[in-house]
Amino acid sequence: MINEYIENQEYQKALKLLTDLEDENVRLQRLICLVGLNEYNQALQEAIIAKVKAEQSYYEVVGLYLTILKELEQYDEAIDMVIEELSMPYIPNNYEMMFNEVYDQLLLAKHESEFDYNNQTFNLEDIEAILMGRNTNSDVIYLAINQMQSLNIRRLLPYIHAFLKNEQAPSFAKSLIIEMLIEQVIDEEFLVVKGYHEEYINPSLMNPVLEQLSVDRIVAALSENMEDENPSLFDQALQFLTVYLYEIFPETIEDDQVNNLAGAIHYYLATLQNIDISLEEIELDYYGDEAQIQEYLENFKAIEY
Repeated sequence: MINEYIENQEYQKALKLLTDLEDENVRLQRLICLVGLNEYNQALQEAIIAKVKAEQSYYEVVGLYLTILKELEQYDEAIDMVIEELSMPYIPNNYEMMFNEVYDQLLLAKHESEFDYNNQTFNLEDIEAILMGRNTNSDVIYLAINQMQSLNIRRLLPYIHAFLKNEQAPSFAKSLIIEMLIEQVIDEEFLVVKGYHEEYINPSLMNPVLEQLSVDRIVAALSENMEDENPSLFDQALQFLTVYLYEIFPETIEDDQVNNLAGAIHYYLATLQNIDISLEEIELDYYGDEAQIQEYLENFKAIEY
């Protein structure tokens, strides 16, 4: 009954039944409910005790604890906790990966909380310098890209050429710029370098990232296998799909890879949340190929999410 309430996001009903605070699983489930209700202050008080007493659920409790601290903007304490966990002699691989991702997210969130973006504006020369790689701070790059949307991008084409070829420039940022080129119908050839992939493009002949023909089919595959069973995980899958497509653009997903990518996203996000599912199940549910799914899972490791 309690698990059903939690799966259906009926957290108040579940909390009324979760009263045995000596039970480790009860403490964990209470944290899940309180986070789901955005009751972060109460969750923080319970997380402090739950972390001290946790044994089998230790890493799940720590993950929720970090979420709570982030929501309460207690970034320094959260960062210290991640550093402490990463310094332990043994960490399960999936949690080590999670802690590294969370660490990056916390640093960015802390920086954003301290930086007044509203008062930061760039002139044309500033944007040219940023595109030429003279400022590698990703926050500054994205702020400059945001301000480029109000410009005639043709004035920046020589610098955009350099940015798209720069191996150190963020892949996501390159995709945002390509979409600007598409929107302004720039009929010119560009070389785009992302990792080991190089591709010549003409933006005037392209569609934006989320208007690719395969996107609807990937979403449909995810919906069929996730939306009814776990709506929250399905929402996360859509977010992750968007991030992945922007990361690889102008690469597109071929028709024969639609199910493999959808299955890989399902498996990746499920394992991050300790949902019990096997690659064999994913392969059957998505009519996929396990080797191809594994290849996508390897690619996901390089994505900041």
